[in-house]
Amino acid sequence: MANKFWPCPIDELPDRRSLISEPVPPENVITLRKTRSLHAVLCEALIDVQALLARLEAGVQVQHNAQREVVRALYVASRNQAKALIATLECKGLE
Repeated sequence: MANKFWPCPIDELPDRRSLISEPVPPENVITLRKTRSLHAVLCEALIDVQALLARLEAGVQVQHNAQREVVRALYVASRNQAKALIATLECKGLE
């Protein structure tokens, strides 16, 4: 039981690749970031816009009438953006 807190010898470890065991790339090599697909970005944007619309529809209190117009413009723009995102997601062959 005393050995359960001690690491096992290296030769007993499974042969797994890790960042530590990988060789360091040459200086002229850069790591490219993995980009998300357009579909994933559009879906995330739609979810965020729908959450904003739900929050606005739940009610927003403003102090001045001028602020009411700004919030109304935000609501209309968000609704239009949601429609555009839905139409874009329905396009076939979009990459």
